[in-house]
Amino acid sequence: MCSSALKEIAVLEPTVSELQDIRRRVEQVAKLSDGLVKIGGLRLGLDGVLAWLPGIGEVYSTAAGGYILYQGVRAGVPLTTLAQCGALLLGRTGITAVPLAGPMAADFFTAHRWSARMVLKAIDKKLATRGAPVQPMRDGFVRRMWSGKRPVASAF
Repeated sequence: MCSSALKEIAVLEPTVSELQDIRRRVEQVAKLSDGLVKIGGLRLGLDGVLAWLPGIGEVYSTAAGGYILYQGVRAGVPLTTLAQCGALLLGRTGITAVPLAGPMAADFFTAHRWSARMVLKAIDKKLATRGAPVQPMRDGFVRRMWSGKRPVASAF
């Protein structure tokens, strides 16, 4: 009986519009966390600012990282990519445990942005295989534009 019930459960692939919505959300969290302000080569967001507040920075970092991973799961991002993102985010949260040096390192270690980039790349592959236009990545990400029948990568 259990096996017949399992056969009836279908894994639902997200639609193109759902993938585009997930993509937009992940991109927004990355920008909010690690890209609100650009000073020279340094990008600063809520994650870098809140890292200086003990406890609050860790809570924000964990919540934002968990959200990126959750959206990746919803989009059907490969498990290996999600594991790499999780390791980056765990390392970033661990860095801030070091007094004084940790928050400074968090300003340079933009794990949310890096993880979001990996999730966005996986989502873009799914969108491209479905023939859907791939949205341009903003804020210094690699940018893809729709040109004819295939996405063409270009620098932003």
